[in-house]
Amino acid sequence: MEKVKSKLVIFMMVLALLMTFIPLNGFAEEDSLNEEIQKIKTLFKIGKDYEHFNKHQYDAYNGKIITNLSWSGKNKNIGVDIDEEGNIIGYWKSEYSTDNNPRIYKFPKITKEQGEKAAKDFIKKLYPDILGKIKSSDEDDFYSTYRRDNLRGYSYNFIRVENDITFNENNVYVNVDTQTGEVTSFNINWEKDLEFPDPKGIISKEEAKKTYKDNIDFELIYKFKETGEDTKSYLGYTMIDTDKTVDAKTKDILSTSYKSMYSVYGSISYQDIGDISIEEESKLIDSKKIINRKEAGEKILDTFKLGEEYEVSDYRLKGNKEKDIYIWEVMVMKQIGNHGSGTSSTINAKTGEIIDFSDPGSWSTDEEKAKYSKEELLEKAKEIIKNNNPEKYKEVEYIENQNEDLIYGENNISNFLFIRKVNGVKVENNGFRIALSNVTGRILSYSYNWSDLEFKSPDNLIVKDKAKEILLEDRELDLEYQIENKEKDRRNVKLVYDFRDKHLPVDAKEAEVIDNRKVLEEKSAIKEYKDIENSFAKNQIQKLQNYIYLFEGDEFKPKQEITQKEFFQLLAQTKDIYYIYENQNRIYERFIHEGILKEEEKNMEAKVTREEAIKYIIRAFGQEPLDNIGDIYKLEFDDVDKISTNLRGHIAIAKGLRIIGEGRNFRPKDNLTREEAAVLIYNILNRDL
Repeated sequence: MEKVKSKLVIFMMVLALLMTFIPLNGFAEEDSLNEEIQKIKTLFKIGKDYEHFNKHQYDAYNGKIITNLSWSGKNKNIGVDIDEEGNIIGYWKSEYSTDNNPRIYKFPKITKEQGEKAAKDFIKKLYPDILGKIKSSDEDDFYSTYRRDNLRGYSYNFIRVENDITFNENNVYVNVDTQTGEVTSFNINWEKDLEFPDPKGIISKEEAKKTYKDNIDFELIYKFKETGEDTKSYLGYTMIDTDKTVDAKTKDILSTSYKSMYSVYGSISYQDIGDISIEEESKLIDSKKIINRKEAGEKILDTFKLGEEYEVSDYRLKGNKEKDIYIWEVMVMKQIGNHGSGTSSTINAKTGEIIDFSDPGSWSTDEEKAKYSKEELLEKAKEIIKNNNPEKYKEVEYIENQNEDLIYGENNISNFLFIRKVNGVKVENNGFRIALSNVTGRILSYSYNWSDLEFKSPDNLIVKDKAKEILLEDRELDLEYQIENKEKDRRNVKLVYDFRDKHLPVDAKEAEVIDNRKVLEEKSAIKEYKDIENSFAKNQIQKLQNYIYLFEGDEFKPKQEITQKEFFQLLAQTKDIYYIYENQNRIYERFIHEGILKEEEKNMEAKVTREEAIKYIIRAFGQEPLDNIGDIYKLEFDDVDKISTNLRGHIAIAKGLRIIGEGRNFRPKDNLTREEAAVLIYNILNRDL
């Protein structure tokens, strides 16, 4: 699924810069541009409160010039992208929060249907002629397991339709604010003057499926899957020919879809990690368990032979004590005259191995003439690995990828991928990826990943043909318009049958399709809790489920006392902190940074009292009252004397915001239950203020 998502992201970025559209009004001269600017200000109602204006141009992927216009005012901005013909191809509007006025979400004021109408009205205003040729995408039903609505805004993806057949390469994306119904972003990829084959006289899906099956090939590869709390490797068959489709008119095999690529993009082991205190850092260094800061910085500077203009400006140790994982984040700066730039690199703090690096000052080389051939740079890449990981170099294989040349070739960048092999079988996301400049020969980026999991021997496996049958069984091919890949100008539209689930692997030992979407569905989909029927928070829990990830399993356990980490996972989602996977460390880092939590208050497994919960909520609102003035707040609870003096202001503010309701007793020292927490979160999202 990750490959599909990565492909879609790259695909949309590329297409957004390749397409031409129905002209708004072309402009070539500065006077004409100024006229267009005034029209745009009128069109989007950009008033005097947007006092600052900026204009700049940049080269699109295909060499065309894109003009970006931007306006900004107090805590808000608007941007518009225009192509050479004067078409508005991008728009965004945002209002950002400050420390004094943080963004706390509310339940939507408009329905998703109302939001879709607003999105279509916006499209009609800019491109009235295409409104009858788009349909709402059902892509999320196939590639996402998340069914919740976004509290910030509704997102709509409209796909081009010709002859009632989808053409996924032309899209319109619109986001609508759930509170105001206002469009906050718009992007369009649309080509005119394309010819779409008539769908009459096409072959059947059954014929296409047989042709497809006879012309695709599979490869055996070590892959990874989550099994409960652990990650395990397994041998899986994956499709090699993901770009292949069947011509619906001629039955020929074409290359129109995306081509799958090997990748090395970092380990999931480093995702659930948090900051390590200075005291703990000193202990780890003194015990020789990790390298020190100076060693980490020198490792980066020396390995890639960075010059005198480079320096290490900052360090941060992060880790996971339970998993015994520690990494150094090293900020590398490059200073040129009065200007400087920096990037963060990471190093395995225990082994000293560089995990990733990106040169902060050597990317703008596309206008200079190449001095190094790809063959010369390949030898440089090999030397980098040999010098730093001589033993692991023996276990990798260089994989040439033509897609890399298509993406980076014109920018004078050469990418090299070295995939790890175990028992003669490639290992998913294991190896090295290195990018070098064709102009300077210097390293631009470096990524490394190497799993220490056990790899089973490749015996007692099903054959490839059996894997084909398993993957294609009970699955149909989709009829779509796609552009032939071999055409450089990408204008040759074909009517093809394509297989949507081509990214799914087949377990070579268990003879079953591995679909991670099912695991995510079980973990994250909206559940029907079987134990909330008698809970006083039943209605609140059910409504929250449409927007908030609550608790795993089919039991809510409403009377169970909530832990600090569970409460923070709920509270984080009322802000602009998205919670999908369980990653408490990142939430805690954010809460400490924003002052919601103090370092000494961190205790993930501790129970949260009712007054503590209010304390964290009011801090999240940025309205923490001054210390030692608790006596000035008037509270009418019978047990007010039991409320900590320094928290009476928090509770008074919470009552004013209607986050807590009426009642004779507040019970400040009682531990908060899950159902009580649900009511608090509901009240935050349901507030009027």
